[in-house]
Amino acid sequence: MKVHALIGFAAASFIVGLTTGCGGNPRHAPDAHMNQNAERYTYDYDDGVCTYHYQYDFKTLKDQLQQDGDCRDVPIARYRPQAVITPTYPSPGAAPPMTAPTATAPQAAPSVSVGKPAPATAPRAPAGVAVSPAQ
Repeated sequence: MKVHALIGFAAASFIVGLTTGCGGNPRHAPDAHMNQNAERYTYDYDDGVCTYHYQYDFKTLKDQLQQDGDCRDVPIARYRPQAVITPTYPSPGAAPPMTAPTATAPQAAPSVSVGKPAPATAPRAPAGVAVSPAQ
């Protein structure tokens, strides 16, 4: 009886060892590196199953991808030219830049005189039309 139990235990542990070694997902935490300079953008990725090298050349505006392994479930980190940071310029409606004050005397503003308002006149009708006040 002990021999049958020992053989059964050995067979069970052998089967468990095979299934965990073969059936598991060998992916590990991905090792990803991005580098960008004035000439190109590069992205390297490796997770144990999928390895790829992506490169985008700024001079030729071409990209190149080299894959190795099963990369079906891995999104490729492609360079997107529309995401480039562009310099900002002031909008057309922005205020003009400040100028330094000049040494000349400022011109005087027009004066406004305060007095009585102009007398109200009765409305005038075109020639040949009679107007009577409303009652």
